[in-house]
Amino acid sequence: MGLSERKFGFLSDPPVAGAPFSIDLDESKCIGCGICVRQCPCQVIGLVEKEPSKDQIPACQFACPTGVDIRKYMDVLEKGGSIEDAWHIITEKNPMPAITGRVCPHLCETECNRNYLDSAVNIGGIERFIGDHGIKANLTFKKTDNRYSEKIAVIGAGPSGLSCAYQLTRMGYQVTLFEAKDKIGGMLRYGIPEYRLPAEVVEKELQKIIDLGITLRCNTKIGKDISLDQIKKEFSAVYIAIGAQKAKQLEIEGASLSNVYTGIDFLNAIARKAKIDLGKKVVVIGGGDTAIDAARVAKRLGADVTIVYRRSIKEMPALSSEIEEAQKEGVVIELLSAPVKINTDANNKATSLTCIKMELGDADESGRKTPKPVKETDYTIQLTSLISAVSQAADAEGVEAIINNKGWISADEQHKLNEKGLFAGGDITQDIGLVSQAIGSGRIAAESIDASLRNKQLNTSKPTEISYKDIPLKIMRIKEIEKNESPLLPVKERLSDTKTEVNLALQEGAFRAEFARCLHCGRDKPELTGLEYFGKICIACHNCAAICPQDALIFPNYYKVDKGRWTTEFDIPPAGGGFPNPFNADTAPDFKDLAPKLNDVEKVVYTRRSVRVYKKDQVPKELIHRVLEAGRFAPSAGNSQPWQFLVVQDKKKLDELGVACRKTLGLVTKIYQGKGFLRKLLKGSLAFLKPNSADQRPMVAIQALLTPKFGDKELDLFFGASTVIFVLANRLGISDTSINVGICCQNMVLTAHSLGLGTCYVGFAAEPMNLSSGLRKNFGIQWPYDRVATAIAIGYPAIQVDNAVEREFPRIRWME
Repeated sequence: MGLSERKFGFLSDPPVAGAPFSIDLDESKCIGCGICVRQCPCQVIGLVEKEPSKDQIPACQFACPTGVDIRKYMDVLEKGGSIEDAWHIITEKNPMPAITGRVCPHLCETECNRNYLDSAVNIGGIERFIGDHGIKANLTFKKTDNRYSEKIAVIGAGPSGLSCAYQLTRMGYQVTLFEAKDKIGGMLRYGIPEYRLPAEVVEKELQKIIDLGITLRCNTKIGKDISLDQIKKEFSAVYIAIGAQKAKQLEIEGASLSNVYTGIDFLNAIARKAKIDLGKKVVVIGGGDTAIDAARVAKRLGADVTIVYRRSIKEMPALSSEIEEAQKEGVVIELLSAPVKINTDANNKATSLTCIKMELGDADESGRKTPKPVKETDYTIQLTSLISAVSQAADAEGVEAIINNKGWISADEQHKLNEKGLFAGGDITQDIGLVSQAIGSGRIAAESIDASLRNKQLNTSKPTEISYKDIPLKIMRIKEIEKNESPLLPVKERLSDTKTEVNLALQEGAFRAEFARCLHCGRDKPELTGLEYFGKICIACHNCAAICPQDALIFPNYYKVDKGRWTTEFDIPPAGGGFPNPFNADTAPDFKDLAPKLNDVEKVVYTRRSVRVYKKDQVPKELIHRVLEAGRFAPSAGNSQPWQFLVVQDKKKLDELGVACRKTLGLVTKIYQGKGFLRKLLKGSLAFLKPNSADQRPMVAIQALLTPKFGDKELDLFFGASTVIFVLANRLGISDTSINVGICCQNMVLTAHSLGLGTCYVGFAAEPMNLSSGLRKNFGIQWPYDRVATAIAIGYPAIQVDNAVEREFPRIRWME
């Protein structure tokens, strides 16, 4: 290409051609957070859907003991899929969504990534709505066409046993379910009161499982009606899920009196509609879910109820929401108190409880502080009945041979026992757990049994969690939406009986609004989608790769222009070879290996990146002054220091400037993209008169400012930075002012980054201000410092951006 063509060619629309721009993405690392899109100055990166990865799962699913693919059914609902479709997705892993939607504490919500924006998605409310729909619509489970000859026994028809039987039956096995009681459900039916879990819901949802074709043998107790050895002979595999439905007695005097009940026995009697006269003053001992349930039931039976608990409310293992509702209902909680003695009357009935005050010491194995008695603090509580809910144990009759010295069954992670063909799970193996944990263990056991019988290798690899804990969601222009909480029945309407449900369902409108709040974590991936008119071009800043918290983005190509006035003659290194190489090694080293050999100045030089995602915190004036001093002492021609600093921290003024600048820049880009004769003429003139500005690279950045690929409005001109330093050039300055100012700005920028701050040059602010006397007047800009050289946004980075990236460079020429 001739020199003339290089200088004057392509004036109408200077191209950026050459090496194809693309991004290589390691999808096993990418979490789809979108921070790279927020950092991209050209907005040529967009998020597109990807195939779900088995190696990564969202935080909600990662926390869910049942393993339900929450994101998948939320995605189906968001895209207009049916509630039935969502029900089938849930029931792949959890056959009891109407039950768990009511009683599960929903660890998924605790870990929901939306907590880092506003509040968690009401996953429990959504799950319950879907589960209730499954009951109302009489939906049936999907089942494989496989049929296997092996027969499998499941002992215990609680949530874990039912879950295991459900999964095995769907796989094609012949399952027989043994249950000691007259009805299935275990603690679901006999341990959770109806105001929390209606019997009708339990009956209908669990019957769906039996209807799959499971052989049910109720009133069959192992060790009494049939032995474990007999079962082992008849079945190819046995899953033991007998739970922990035996209450532990209080170890104090009077624990066996007639008006002293255990929490489990009391709730069991209520479930069986037994008549119990508690009297008017009931004391409940304990701080777990059973204690709270027993207390609230007693309140509904007309008693004044006091809970005695030996630690503080913070240590109570019961659900915090249940504790709060119990208190609203009038249950009194005596904290830091422990029972000492049950006092009796002449009829040998409990009449009062002697307690002692406690103080908390060091934490025990559970992480809770150990209570210690305080001397001479005894006091007495009058009572008509006492309910002890201090702990539970397994009823090991019939399985004594496999019980460990702690009273439980020891199983490995696949729920296998040492003896071939024996498996165990649920509360009997993990002490007292959640309903969702029991369901999850039943499913895993079923998979383990299937792998054992089919001689398959069980996949035990664990996926990684997609967590947005370190992603600044609050400042990423994601709309904050108020959570649709599940309604509660007013207290005055609750206490008339033990059956009236307290936690109510979401209405359909709230249900639909709530699933729309899901962030669909990890569903999307970044892709070089380009920008309208400009196509897939890029300014090769590599900031998207630098900001990625997972190091998932890689650039396979360098910046190279083959034709036009901006043709580059870069020394293009091989991919991966463009990183800093100050010691002239044969290949550029990994920067982590290079960094220890560098001084602090070099480290900042090589790692400084422009920041476009800032925290809202204001930078203290002391730090700003240190940055300004670095600029003030920059070298300049004749030591003339031909610049002045204008520091603006007034957000209103910066916003007003942003509006004015975007308006001006919008006109420029409209001219640039125009196709009419006059616009082409104007564009050609602009390219000739201002060749350094007419390249597509700044033009695409202007367009990106006006039409970002995230949020619902134009970008903030200064990206939300709390401070902007305007560098004003002295028109009377010696020599080339642009060089002087450039050195000054680099001093400030490198100093800012060495202090833990972030910066970004915002040249877009300069030209509109230079064109508008009104804008200059508004900011008090006067001659001779009346030319804005540039603006530097400065603030605290919301996420780490500074990182070494690759660079291409014109060939170095040596003369020796």
